[in-house]
Amino acid sequence: MNNKLFVIFFLILFFPGCQTTCHSGKTTFIKIGQSEVNMGTLAYKEPCCVDIPFQNTGEQALIIYNIETSCGCTVAGWNRKPVKPGDNGTITLTYDSEFPGFFRKTITVFYNGVNSPDTILLKGEVAYPEYFKTTVSSSTKQTSKSKRDF
Repeated sequence: MNNKLFVIFFLILFFPGCQTTCHSGKTTFIKIGQSEVNMGTLAYKEPCCVDIPFQNTGEQALIIYNIETSCGCTVAGWNRKPVKPGDNGTITLTYDSEFPGFFRKTITVFYNGVNSPDTILLKGEVAYPEYFKTTVSSSTKQTSKSKRDF
């Protein structure tokens, strides 16, 4: 008897809510201003931020649930409030330029639309620090000089 009451209670409580949400016919879409962002050449160990605009092009409020980055060197920030249809928002990406050289990071945006998730590609180069350039060039000179001695 208790099991039947539990099942009936569960159906009454959760089933009607699913019908209005799942079958409302309204959808939402996100239009990201830049799907590929070239940050150019960044200074070594100086974090750099870039704002990525987006627009809700759907018929219902857009909610970004989560933004995942391909590594810990990139952090994403966004307003957690729903974005009304036709309104704009911004995703802020911060790249920590801890390692010199080229980088290419994937940012995945999860939202309440039918095409979720969407991706952003973040790329650029972190300049080598001066002390590294000096060390490499002096070791190259020594190596080439020692080759001539043989």
